[in-house]
Amino acid sequence: MNTSFRFLILTIFISLGFITSCNDDVTSIEEEKPSVNNTNIASTDSTSTEPPPYDDDEIDKINPIDLSRQIKEIGEKIETLEKESKKHFDEYYQMAEFQKKILENIKIKKMIMRSKPVGSEEEKTAKKDFEDEKKYGKEKLKGLKEKNIILYKLTRTIIEAKKEKEKLQNKQEYLLKRKKEKMN
Repeated sequence: MNTSFRFLILTIFISLGFITSCNDDVTSIEEEKPSVNNTNIASTDSTSTEPPPYDDDEIDKINPIDLSRQIKEIGEKIETLEKESKKHFDEYYQMAEFQKKILENIKIKKMIMRSKPVGSEEEKTAKKDFEDEKKYGKEKLKGLKEKNIILYKLTRTIIEAKKEKEKLQNKQEYLLKRKKEKMN
């Protein structure tokens, strides 16, 4: 009964902390809204007086078909990378679950080792099992770390590709806007 009461108190404190932190996020977002809208209004007003973002001679040399093809290729690349990323994330989560099982086995083997009489053959055997499980866990942890590095690099590549696609799309929009202005 005493243990369940402590658990209840801990659960209440964790819940209150979570509710409080969620509430802080909501109020901070509400406070930011007016300032974001003001900056958007200011930025739209200032674009009419700023010089164009691209050199007009450079824009006139761009082939719109090539630009569309580049945007499409980057979009396909992003899609492929995201599928690969999903596959790696699934593998990563499986590896993490397996690592948790290994840690549980290590705890069990350590308890078994400590329960055996000191200096006995049973203790030596249990200690060897414990050390073997620890070594196995370290090897699997290396694989988990390598997968984490792969995911990091993959995520960075996706982010860079999305930035590049956005740049090309902005250039395309400016090109279309410039052509419309020339036609009028």
